[in-house]
Amino acid sequence: MAKLHYHEAISEKDKQVFARFLAEDEELILATGFGKTYLRSRFIVALGWPGFVFIAFGLGLSYLLQFNPAYGLLGGLIIAAVAALLRTIHLYHANRYLLTTRRVIIKKGVFAVQVTSALYDKITHIEVDQSFVDKVFYHHGTIIVNTAGMNKGEITITFIDYPIEFKNLLERLINREREQYGFHSGPVLTVEGEVVED
Repeated sequence: MAKLHYHEAISEKDKQVFARFLAEDEELILATGFGKTYLRSRFIVALGWPGFVFIAFGLGLSYLLQFNPAYGLLGGLIIAAVAALLRTIHLYHANRYLLTTRRVIIKKGVFAVQVTSALYDKITHIEVDQSFVDKVFYHHGTIIVNTAGMNKGEITITFIDYPIEFKNLLERLINREREQYGFHSGPVLTVEGEVVED
């Protein structure tokens, strides 16, 4: 049996953190964000830039102050790693995707927050876009949730781990909500991207 990546129960911490985004009659089902592989790649990129600047600064400082260049290199590497880690943590917390019993929510930002949501009964179809490289090496992709009645008509969930499983969970929640409230708008259509086979 294939391993499911979106089956864990929501933690109490996530319930408390995201409670302010929920209405009184809804519960949080899943809180996720950018995929782990994508975040690791952003950490490595941040080590290179601006990390290289810190490393060069440490070496330059060791030359000017005439102490062992190894210490300057080590100090620059430590500062570069801390800066890359902080940047990656910020990226993680600034891009969160929530599934509740009633809607999908996208939260962007940490201090200045932008929230986009779509009620399940407004979702018309879901598109999954996952290239061969995204599927095989990164295990992430993009989900486009098309809705009726919104100005833009769609919301995009990017760099999500295992997008097919996420889409399946989203469709189950949509169908369950429609059955519960007696909506007869038909099934959710799925448009799958480049490579989506399991």
